[in-house]
Amino acid sequence: MNCPYCKNEMAPGYIPNGGQPVQWLPEGRRPSPLSFSVAEAGVPLRNTFSPWKANGYKAAAYYCKGCGIVLAPVAAEGR
Repeated sequence: MNCPYCKNEMAPGYIPNGGQPVQWLPEGRRPSPLSFSVAEAGVPLRNTFSPWKANGYKAAAYYCKGCGIVLAPVAAEGR
């Protein structure tokens, strides 16, 4: 996927859903096993803490290092 701002290639990855801060991770990398911490390869997103979270889901997302943005496409039924 190309960045809509700078047109450079974006890195594929995902946004995990778990006890850690909201972050983008590159494909093949796992979230930190420690709660409330960002993985070494993670890119933190703007977060607000909620103690009631579900685990096991993740959203596909793309990161542009040059622009500092993450894009997450929505499911077809979400349009």
